[in-house]
Amino acid sequence: MTPFPELKDEDIDNILAYVNSVPAPGAAKPGADSAAAGEVQEESGSNSLLFGVITLILAIVAVILMQINSNLNKLAAEKEGHERLEPVPFYKNKAYIALGILILFVIGGYFTIQGAIGLGRQQNYMPEQPIFYSHKVHAGINQINCLYCHSSAEKSKHAMIPSENVCMNCHKAITEYTGPELFTAEGKKVNGTAEIQKLFDHVGWDPKAGRYTKPGQPIEWTKIHSLPDHVYFNHSQHVVAGKVQCQTCHGDIQQMDEVKQFADLSMGWCVNCHRTTKVQFTENNYYSIFEKLHNDIKENKIDSVTVEMLGGTECQKCHY
Repeated sequence: MTPFPELKDEDIDNILAYVNSVPAPGAAKPGADSAAAGEVQEESGSNSLLFGVITLILAIVAVILMQINSNLNKLAAEKEGHERLEPVPFYKNKAYIALGILILFVIGGYFTIQGAIGLGRQQNYMPEQPIFYSHKVHAGINQINCLYCHSSAEKSKHAMIPSENVCMNCHKAITEYTGPELFTAEGKKVNGTAEIQKLFDHVGWDPKAGRYTKPGQPIEWTKIHSLPDHVYFNHSQHVVAGKVQCQTCHGDIQQMDEVKQFADLSMGWCVNCHRTTKVQFTENNYYSIFEKLHNDIKENKIDSVTVEMLGGTECQKCHY
C-alpha cells in the first residue's frame, strides 16, 4: 500500500479510533418495507398451493358423490323392481375418465406454468469460484465497506466486480490468513493462506520479493446474479436515489462465506417491492421535482410515498 510518512502516531491512533467506531455492516438490515414485499410474494405462493389443494379435494369429493349417486340409483331401481343393467366399472366409465383427464390437465398445466415462470431464475444459486472469497471475513469481520470493492454501485448501472489491483491494495501487506476457520457449503475446510496465494499467482506478485515478477492473468469469476436482456436495472438509481441497502436484494451478504443468490429476482418480486417500499422522499434532492406529492405531505393528505406513486410500476421503468 502507499506509505504515508507524514502521518504521526497520534494521527494513526485517531484513524484507528474512527475505524473502530464505525458500526458493523451487519447492522444494515433490509428495511421493513422490503420485508413486507417478500412477505407479499411468499403469501401469494402459499395461496396458489392452497388453491391447488382445495381443487384436488373438491375433485375427490365429486368422484365420491358420483359413486354414491350411482349406488343410490341402483338401490332405488331394485326396490321398485325395475331391471337395471350392471353398472359400468369406474375405469370404463366415460364420466370418470373425462374427470380424470380434466384433473390431470389442470395439475399438468399448473406445474407447466410454474416451470415456465421459473425459467432463467436461479434463487440460491451458489457456484464454486476460482478463489474462495469470503464476504463474511471481508465485509463482516473486517468491516470493509461494500463500496470500497464495488465502487461503481452508486455511480453506474453495474455494481462491478473489483479488479485484482483493488484486492492487492490490502494483500500486498496481508499475505497469510489468520482469521477463523473457513469451510465450504459442503463442510470442506479451506486453507485461507492458500487462497491468498491463488490471488498472487493470478496477478504475478511475489510476496517474498515484494514485487510483481510476471504478467498477471484475470480471475475468471463465475457470475451469480443475472437478469434477462430485456430488463433494465440500475444500481446507482437504487443505491443513491432509493437509498436501498445492499442486503435488501443480496441478503445478509456480510454473513456469507460463499455468495449465493438471495432473491429470485422475478418481475413479481421487483413489482411487489416497488408497491410497498417507502422512499426517503422529503430529504432527497432526487425527488424535488414531485411538487404535488411534497404538497400532499405538507397538507397531511399522505404520510409517505412509495415507489409505485413515483411511477415505479410502469412497464417503461424496466422495459424500454
